[in-house]
Amino acid sequence: MRKVSVLMAFLITGYILGIWNFLVLPKYYINFGLKGFLVSLIPTLIALFLIYSEADSTKKTRYLIYELFFKIARTPALIFVLLMFLLVMLGVTTYYSAYGLIFMFGLSNSYGYVALMIIATVLLSAGLLVLAKGHTLEFISVVSILFILFAIAAAFLVRGQALGAINSEQAHLYIKEAVSSITSFGQPLSGKGILYLIVSTLVSFGLGTGVYYVIGSFSPEDLDFKKVLVGVFILQVIISFAAAFTMAYSLGVAYEGAQRAYLNPNIPPAEALKLSIQFQSIQQYTTNSTQSPMHSIGVFYAIPQVLRGNVKNDTSLIVLLMLSLYLAGLTTIIVLMEMGSQMLSEVMQFSRTQSLGFISLLGMVVSGAMLVHDIRTMFVVVPFAVGALVAGAEAYPLLSSELAYSRGLIGSLIAILLGIGAVTVYYAFTSPSAAVRVGALLGLVLFVPIFLNGVLLKSRR
Repeated sequence: MRKVSVLMAFLITGYILGIWNFLVLPKYYINFGLKGFLVSLIPTLIALFLIYSEADSTKKTRYLIYELFFKIARTPALIFVLLMFLLVMLGVTTYYSAYGLIFMFGLSNSYGYVALMIIATVLLSAGLLVLAKGHTLEFISVVSILFILFAIAAAFLVRGQALGAINSEQAHLYIKEAVSSITSFGQPLSGKGILYLIVSTLVSFGLGTGVYYVIGSFSPEDLDFKKVLVGVFILQVIISFAAAFTMAYSLGVAYEGAQRAYLNPNIPPAEALKLSIQFQSIQQYTTNSTQSPMHSIGVFYAIPQVLRGNVKNDTSLIVLLMLSLYLAGLTTIIVLMEMGSQMLSEVMQFSRTQSLGFISLLGMVVSGAMLVHDIRTMFVVVPFAVGALVAGAEAYPLLSSELAYSRGLIGSLIAILLGIGAVTVYYAFTSPSAAVRVGALLGLVLFVPIFLNGVLLKSRR
């Protein structure tokens, strides 16, 4: 395989392996064990098949994404749906990646610092895309490799530091129970939890943003997408399990830290209470499968707080862990910005610099708005409420007879995605939280451009 094919493989790897492998998927590997992992293979196979088909459609026809949607699928409006969903995913990924830097640098959790990290992350990503020019693939490849190595190393180091730091029998018991549940086939399944697992798995593969169509349009002929996707799947499993074990060992450290704090008269009651709350949040993460992904995402950021002062080399360990998360997010952000700018250039006839600047600005606005708690909930709800619906819409062009794919199989997969999406939208609208309901409504608003499809078709004639 030529060098460019290897680099393209790393680009796809860097895009798919992202923050969700740290923030969401480990929860279900702990709660459902290997039985849940087998269940996750169902949405994984659906995602991998659609990813391959979408990338292959533009690779085979050499159409750009807008050309494919307009000339073959006759649905140019879909690209606007995908672009808006891409901007939501860009904003969410940027926020949670930048938020991790607060713990890495030991900064206070204030709006000012988080906003600064958001701006720095967007500017860094845009700057690298401008400066790297023809070397963007090389940069993403290096970052992807570092992220994978850091994530695996962090998991082993957390294990060693945790076992060496705790003395409480109860803390060891918590670790033993969490670790054994990850590798067990005996964990009970729950319907709602399985639904969240399926949706989280689909979201983790980055469907719904149009990225794979764009990647396929400039992929080299000798790039074997099947081999790349198999490799990505294996790496995703490794990273998610590594994060699950990190959370399991952190549970023991959290209990030990809270116990020490209550027994130490020199520690203020407020600090002891904070450690206790952090322990309870991690415990819920590892035991409550029906807790929605939105409630679980923030728990990962409790790990640096429970490690600090409770294990040796805590600063180095926290930096390694948070840097892994940041690099995972950064590769996804760079791909989203680059692919989003290419899509916008095609649709609006902007120059690359104009479209990249526009995408960067909108991504920064969405991410910055997430500093407000309720707005953050709204945007995080969008992929988990309507992500399956958007993925189904994204796959619609594959039904075209000109692409020669199995229309029955594609249609069945789209129907499955729409069914999953209908259920997740229902759960979102029946939530007691107003922010969750508004988030689901915001997700449905993304589909409004579809009603303008006829106008777009006429305007291009």
